[in-house]
Amino acid sequence: MKNIILFIVMFLSAGITILSHAENKKTIKGFSGGMMVHSGYQYGGDNPFNLNISSPTFGIGGCAKIHLTDHFRTGMEGFFSTAPIRKGVQSGSYNKLFWTGIPCDWFWQKGKVATYIGATLGGGMETAFYLFEGDKHDWEPEVKALLRKQPFLAFDPYVGIEYAVGTALRLTLRADWLLAFNKEGLNMPTGPRVYFGFIFAH
Repeated sequence: MKNIILFIVMFLSAGITILSHAENKKTIKGFSGGMMVHSGYQYGGDNPFNLNISSPTFGIGGCAKIHLTDHFRTGMEGFFSTAPIRKGVQSGSYNKLFWTGIPCDWFWQKGKVATYIGATLGGGMETAFYLFEGDKHDWEPEVKALLRKQPFLAFDPYVGIEYAVGTALRLTLRADWLLAFNKEGLNMPTGPRVYFGFIFAH
């Protein structure tokens, strides 16, 4: 836990240093943004019902970034990721993660291909809905159901690659591993995701 906190502090310090240097040189290089869909797998998750909520997860989101130098950009992004839960509960149960924050990444362009590595620091909400008895398709009140929301601090390291299609459009492929923290420490569930999307640049 201490090592993770130290890494976050070092990441922020490096970002502030680069931003300060970029501001002094006034080197705004443009902006980019777009939408991405993703798929992955989540596992873990503490609950009092001893449910195994390991499951494939799917979602969508987007980002907008300002290019401050030839190799550094930052901005805002946000994503939803929903995993259906089927073991030990009725159909319609799910675990949903929403997170948003400030991404900072370093990228290297060579011809039409650009690789990048970075991380997002922000926050989010985990929503768990478990239907133990009943039918999600009717209009009857369900007695044995649970809805729980838990806010968290999000740290999301990622790597990716972009391919330029023309002057304004880029295809992007990205992979990440969301780390969610609450007052009890590292929050579950966690797991890898792969993103594919369209990025428009100017």
